[in-house]
Formats: sequence, structure tokens, C-alpha cells
Amino acid sequence: MSAMQIEDRIVINRRTARRFAYREPFSVGFGIHVLRIDAYNISVGGVSGEIKGIGTLPEGQDVEVYLHNFRPVAGRVLWARGREVGITFTEDLANHPKIRALLSRIEKGEPMVP
Repeated sequence: MSAMQIEDRIVINRRTARRFAYREPFSVGFGIHVLRIDAYNISVGGVSGEIKGIGTLPEGQDVEVYLHNFRPVAGRVLWARGREVGITFTEDLANHPKIRALLSRIEKGEPMVP
């Protein structure tokens, strides 16, 4: 773990996976609700972004994450700050080869979807 000083407070970097810029809309579903989110970044551990439209996601909420037209991956809202949210994947991405391939393409600088 690394720490950095930001405006008189220490922020601990708990990230264990490399993050990649990811500027694509995606959806999250929970119960009968669906929210659209514009992504900021993605990793094998999760995805973050800004909620569009009406609605909120409380921390701890279990969700299904819909990226592109792939099968949904189970997740949980790890943090929420206003309209910005961070979602951790609670399902092993080994069960999601299309998402693993997406991350591999992003890492190599290739188009996200072939």
C-alpha cells in the first residue's frame, strides 16, 4: 500500500489491481431498478463512474453490472460520493471471459470491442 498527503489528510491507496481509463456508459441493476453510469475507469477488481439521470446507489448495495452487451457481473457498491460511485466485482472474472478480454484489449491499447 502507498500513502499520499492531500490537503492535510493522508489517503491510503488500497488498490491491488491496475486501473485503466474507461469512458463508456454502463448500467447497474438492483431489484427492479436500473441506473445508467458513465464510467471513469475499470480494473479486474471493479469499475467507477458517475450516475446519470435520477437515482442513487448506497454503499453496500448489491448490483449487477452490465458492460457493453456482455452477461452481467455481480458487484457491490464499495463507495459513493454524491453521484460518483465505485463498484467492486464480487464475482470472479474468470467466469466472464468477455470482460477479461475487454481488459486485456484496453491494456494493450486495442479497440475495446473487436
